[in-house]
This record gives sequence, structure tokens and C-alpha cells, in this order.
Amino acid sequence: MMSLRLVQAATRYRCCHTRRTTTTTRAMSPVVDSHLHVWAGKEETASFPYEPGREPPESLAASTDHLLKTMDLCKVDKAMIVQPINHLYDHRYVSAALRSHLQRLRGMLLANPTATPEEAVLELKRLVSDEGFSGVRFNPYLWPVNEEGLGTMNDEVGRALFDACGTLSLPVGFMFFQGILHRLGGEPAPTHADDAVALMESFPDTKVIFDHFGFTNKFESPEAWRRLLQICDAFPQVYVKVSAPFRVSKNGYPYDDIFAQQLNELLRVVGAERLMIGSDFPFVQEQEGGYASHISRELLAKVNGITESDVNAIMGGTADKLFFKV
Repeated sequence: MMSLRLVQAATRYRCCHTRRTTTTTRAMSPVVDSHLHVWAGKEETASFPYEPGREPPESLAASTDHLLKTMDLCKVDKAMIVQPINHLYDHRYVSAALRSHLQRLRGMLLANPTATPEEAVLELKRLVSDEGFSGVRFNPYLWPVNEEGLGTMNDEVGRALFDACGTLSLPVGFMFFQGILHRLGGEPAPTHADDAVALMESFPDTKVIFDHFGFTNKFESPEAWRRLLQICDAFPQVYVKVSAPFRVSKNGYPYDDIFAQQLNELLRVVGAERLMIGSDFPFVQEQEGGYASHISRELLAKVNGITESDVNAIMGGTADKLFFKV
């Protein structure tokens, strides 16, 4: 059952679907890639080994040096590195990148839900204070399940981590790869959306980011898309990465279904000041158009009525404020 806030948001969405939120982002905002990964190259794995069983494809080059060269070539000023699953909870490789390039790079650590609440929060604080991380990824598929095979992020460790993130001004990025209506283990486990709402209602000071359009395609799952918009409308602390369109589009590059349709609705409901473009490097390198075409003003130009101020915010202004100006 939806909370009162979500019921009210659903009503506002239906009645005010044409609402636009303007932004005052300055004209010369930097270009910021809000979502990408790096991991050790083959020659670096002696010092930075992969988690056993999570080795990356050999075809993907994802070293820090390769990332920076790609960013330079494509005129991307800054980026947020999300801790890759390949190194799991060993954050040393990303930490080294942050220490060497702090003016250009920020890092989002991977929360460890298998630790005790005290241990998980202690490690989070260490990575922030000692290693320079400034965000936290919640991957629900790493959460343990109970004897019935059911799981929830809204458990003791999840709540402790989410609360600590609010105290430390760390945005939490939700990676809902199976979609926001997925349930860990099936019913009666809560959906990912239910978990997110419960955590935000309990700890409203914690900012939240939905990765990759919430992993939602409005044409494939209208119910999931409506739920995402309702949550975004009900909770002003929610941001959305308009990133990795190849993960949700059914049409392929240049993703007319995503940018001409979904982004248009997100702009009306959320506003550009809570939207951020992202590439999902290095995976984007295997997509048509490559990296440059996915951090592109041309993609945003497909949105009917989008303003230059909107474009500047999505291309970097929002991410710069959220990750680099704190």
C-alpha cells in the first residue's frame, strides 16, 4: 500500500503533468559524467586483484589512465566513479584514482550489507575520512536473505548505513538492476521502491539517486514508470541519473524512446536541477556512438522545449553541485 505522501504525489502528477521546474544553473557549467567505473588493468592486478568470480571482460579497458584519456578526448571535465563490482569491497584502486586526481574525480563507495551495522558504518566512515569517498552505492543484490529466501534493504544494517549517510551528507545511489518493482526473493518481500520509500521516510536528510532512469522503461513497464515519477515528486531529496540509456531503451541509439519520451516527463516532474547525465563507462564503449555520443548535448536536444539552462544542469551543473561543491 502506498504511503500518504505517494498518494498525494500521484494526484499532483495527474493534475499537474505539464508543470516545469526552471533552473538557475549558470551558462558555463562544467561537463560532469555522473556515473562510470574504473578497475585495474591486467598489469595492475598483482597490486589490485579482482574479487574471485567477478573478473571483468578482457575486451573492456577501464583503467584510470584510460578513463582520463577518454574524458580529455571528449572534453568531459569531471566524473563520479562508482566502485565496481569487480573489486567488491576492496576500494583501494578507486581510492588511488581519487588521491591522484581529486580536482576531477569523486568516488561512490559500495556499502557492505553483510557486515554488522556497527562494522558497516565504521568502514563507511573510514572510506569517507581517509580515502575521500563522497557517496554510497546500495546494491540490493548484495543484501543477505532470510531462511525463506526473502530480502530487504530496510533491515538493521541498511537503516544504520542510510542514517549515517544523511549525517555525513553522502548521497545514496540505488542500483535497481532488476527494476524498481523487483522483490528480493519474490512476494511478500518489499519491492525495491518500497525499500527506498521506507528508508527516505525514516531518514529524510539522506539524499537519494536512482541510477540509469531507475532501470525503468515506461513502454515496457508503465506501472514501474508511474511509481518512479510519484516517488520523485513526493521526495525532493531524490535525484535521477539520465545515464546508460542502452540499459533501458528498446530502440537503441540514439534512444528516441528514452530521451524524447522519458526525459521529457522527468523534466516536467523533477526539474533539471535533480537530473544528471552519465555514461556507464567502460560499458558504453561497446555501444553504438561510444563514449562521446553518450555525454552529448545532442541527446538532450531531442526533448521538446528543453532550455539551454536545463541542458547545462543535466550536462554537469547538477552533478557538480551534488558531488564537487560539498
